[in-house]
Amino acid sequence: MVVLEARDLRKRYRRGDTEVTALDGLSLTSEAGTFTAVVGPSGCGKSTLLHLCGAMDRPSAGEVRLDGRSLADLDDDALTRLRRDRIGFVFQFFNLLPTLTVAENIALPLLLGGREPSAAMARAAAWAERVGVSHRLDHAPPQLSGGEAQRTAIARAVVHEPALLIADEPTGNLDSGNGARILDLLREVNRRSGAALLLATHDATVAAAADRTVEMHDGRIVRVESRSGAREPAPAPELAAADAKGSAP
Repeated sequence: MVVLEARDLRKRYRRGDTEVTALDGLSLTSEAGTFTAVVGPSGCGKSTLLHLCGAMDRPSAGEVRLDGRSLADLDDDALTRLRRDRIGFVFQFFNLLPTLTVAENIALPLLLGGREPSAAMARAAAWAERVGVSHRLDHAPPQLSGGEAQRTAIARAVVHEPALLIADEPTGNLDSGNGARILDLLREVNRRSGAALLLATHDATVAAAADRTVEMHDGRIVRVESRSGAREPAPAPELAAADAKGSAP
């Protein structure tokens, strides 16, 4: 089942009098339970792609669909609810709230969604056990190691059972040992939860663990390679645009 569909995405920014193109006609799909790694040099548009797919920003043109629903049809309040309920985020620098305990950080998406506090905390404790931080439930984020902080962030990202899991350089701030453990954990969560995992990385080892690697350059996809080594044709922007027009009512 297709969870995420991005069609002919374009994103442009203005810097003074200069227009910068971050994405230039990019199309991508991700199915439930699959792990897609997005690779490419700094500035190629990886983070921009993740922000658009994660409903954190809107494209200049093109469309993102999640669970078959176009994000263009949603106002800002509806996008906030969508991010809270259907998307999980894991970042390079953890983004844990320092004034909350580990248990409270993990439970936060459930609490924001209106879950009864005792039920939310019980589910947070269960996920803390799964990711190996149950002994840290009452600790604050500054008391955690880097690996513990990222495991906490992963638990927070999946505690509400999202359809899409977005990870932006999740091992980039860790040593190689912790990075490998976080990668194993993400892959396990991806398989068990059935969420589509879309991960941006500079690390070839991380990319090699994915079901599919999408290589970007200058805002476009230049190569798609499956885990078996088979290469898929990169979607041409003009074909994606023509297909989108043909499907319009």
